[in-house]
Amino acid sequence: MKLKNKLSAMLIFGVVALSSCEKVERDAVNPVVEQSTISHIMADSTEITAYRFAGEQLIQVSHYNKKSGEVERFQKYEYDSKNKVTKVNTHSSNNHSVLSEALFSYNTSGGLTKAATAYFSNNAVAYNTYSTFEYDSNKNLQKINVFEGEEKADGSAGKLKSYTVFEVLPNGNYTQEKQYIIDDKGNAQLYATTTYSYDSNNNPFYKTAEPGTAVSPNNIISATTLINSSKKEYTYSYAYTYDERGYPQTQTVTNPDGKRETFTYLYSN
Repeated sequence: MKLKNKLSAMLIFGVVALSSCEKVERDAVNPVVEQSTISHIMADSTEITAYRFAGEQLIQVSHYNKKSGEVERFQKYEYDSKNKVTKVNTHSSNNHSVLSEALFSYNTSGGLTKAATAYFSNNAVAYNTYSTFEYDSNKNLQKINVFEGEEKADGSAGKLKSYTVFEVLPNGNYTQEKQYIIDDKGNAQLYATTTYSYDSNNNPFYKTAEPGTAVSPNNIISATTLINSSKKEYTYSYAYTYDERGYPQTQTVTNPDGKRETFTYLYSN
């Protein structure tokens, strides 16, 4: 996993993503800026992520190679008249070719219902996936279903590959997620359980997360994943320094092997 992907997982999930195709969202989080606006993420004084806004809308995120300092890839966002993200394209920095295209659908209440992603190779679609989302009466995410292929024109579903169920506190912090994999016989098998704990400060990515990403209002301080088959447990811990508004200035991540890395956050306001 490249540094920029790992960083996103650290900030939002607090643990390396269990599936690159699985993204979740609580009640259609939109990249609308409020209060402090994240502008750059640094690692060892080197820029690794940059955020670009048009007014209050996040329109581009660029990811840099830590060693070379060159842009590796970037995402561009498109919106509808209701300020909902409708499309996110990921581009290669080399020739600006599209690596993936994600399309987002919402219900009449503004909640995310579907995220369909096409992955490209040599400018042609290599494969498709899509996810559907289920919520409780309080509009908290309860479940995400991940399918292989595309939903058919007649409404028939693709092949269900996995699903994840969530537990959430009244304040919106996700405390646990369980990921199930569908085996060859069509049975659901528990793959992993991840539990989270949080600080009481502001998560700078709470209002800027891409649709399809589970994000809590506070910052993760611990994430522990138990792999069901092996019973192995992996814990990531996070320590922060904060500014006067309660937003992180630095984040130090300790991985299960004890290795530490510190990231610095810069804000535009």
